[in-house]
Amino acid sequence: MRTRMHKSSWFFGTTVILAACSSGKSAEPIATTRQAVMSNKGSYNLHLEDTVRFNPIQPGADPERGRALFGLASDLETSDPTDALFQGFSQAFGGTVVSNGRSCFTCHRGVVSTQLGLPPPPLSASVPSTDPLFTGQNADAQGDPDGPRNLDTLGVIKYRPSRFNLARSEDDPFRQVFGWRKSIRLMNLGLTHGFLNDGRGRVMFEVDRGAVFSHTQESDNRFDDLFHVQDGNDLEAFQFGNFTDPRLAALRNPSDPLYATLVSQPFYTVNVTTTAQQHGRDVFRNKCMTCHSTPNVFNNLSNVEPLGNNARPVTNPAFAPAVARLFNVGISERNKHGLRFTRDLGNGTFAPIVLPLANEDGTTNNHTVKFDIGLAGMTGRTEDIGRFKVPQLRNVSQNAPYFHDNSAATLDEVVDYFNSTQYNNSKDGRLFPISLTKSERSDLIEFLKIL
Repeated sequence: MRTRMHKSSWFFGTTVILAACSSGKSAEPIATTRQAVMSNKGSYNLHLEDTVRFNPIQPGADPERGRALFGLASDLETSDPTDALFQGFSQAFGGTVVSNGRSCFTCHRGVVSTQLGLPPPPLSASVPSTDPLFTGQNADAQGDPDGPRNLDTLGVIKYRPSRFNLARSEDDPFRQVFGWRKSIRLMNLGLTHGFLNDGRGRVMFEVDRGAVFSHTQESDNRFDDLFHVQDGNDLEAFQFGNFTDPRLAALRNPSDPLYATLVSQPFYTVNVTTTAQQHGRDVFRNKCMTCHSTPNVFNNLSNVEPLGNNARPVTNPAFAPAVARLFNVGISERNKHGLRFTRDLGNGTFAPIVLPLANEDGTTNNHTVKFDIGLAGMTGRTEDIGRFKVPQLRNVSQNAPYFHDNSAATLDEVVDYFNSTQYNNSKDGRLFPISLTKSERSDLIEFLKIL
């Protein structure tokens, strides 16, 4: 028997964005203030380019079948698990996989109502206790005593990024390290690079397959033979087809008549009508676009050329661990919710997790985890501590709470954080300090409200 199953931070500066138009003309800069190449120096970034290009949907992919696998009804608002529950006999697993009832819809709900994300916490205010979101939560928390509270009241889920790396033993610290993170909203997903909060997902197939493994079972078993290539292609086709503004789809197609306009005019689809919004747009251009550099989408543009036929271009070093530029803006170190990052040993006892992280000079740093270390949990590199993906900002006023840990309840809080000493003293804040006047702050918020 085989039916099926699931998948389930914010801004600053101005960058130089280069994009080749469909006409074949040479790339032209969109904005020219502070350059992203100044940030995140180190081997991490050697292969990244600021070019408008996005991974293509695979030939033969069926977005309607992908929607069914996702667990979303044809109304794009309600659950339909008919073809979404993932279970059956797995030769790789060595037995029968039984679904816990979760689907992608469990953590990524209606297109209009929640932008393919979760409702604001407390989740129990709008999601019944009988929903698989709650009944299946041990697939993520695995008995962690903080799991139920963090899910319901904060809307964050426990993730172990190296959970399914079976080359490491179960007691290896890289198998044990974890973060408490929000479920990302999936609108404009086809206009991004590096998936998941820490950007560790290189392509959607990896992300969707990992979600099938992690959100449907309490163990760390893999059952790759139950997730076919066509499943991944169809899911991707559906996920990449959802846009906050239909015009944004043109950015995925250089031959589209609107492509060159969207590339060269980064605010083309933003309807600015007031003086305050216009001034706010200028503040955003000057203070926020180092990170939020993708034109008309406002996530981060930096990316690596997709690989074809299993061949890596010689200009892209094979050791490069990421396909997107991530930033440390101090949110993890702040740990506003006071989240715990020690290993649960049971019976109310906990132990620190100590990771041997590689430094740029070849030495090793035995790092005791006291906050969510972000991408470093996957790469094992000190320079990646606290680095997280830059989210897209379209419809941002409707997507509270903010940051990877849902630690800001309002846009005012977000702007105030980036105007604070805490941000300006962060790893990347020191490179791109922000100091807003009262009027700049007010105008920026007015602009963000219309994105």
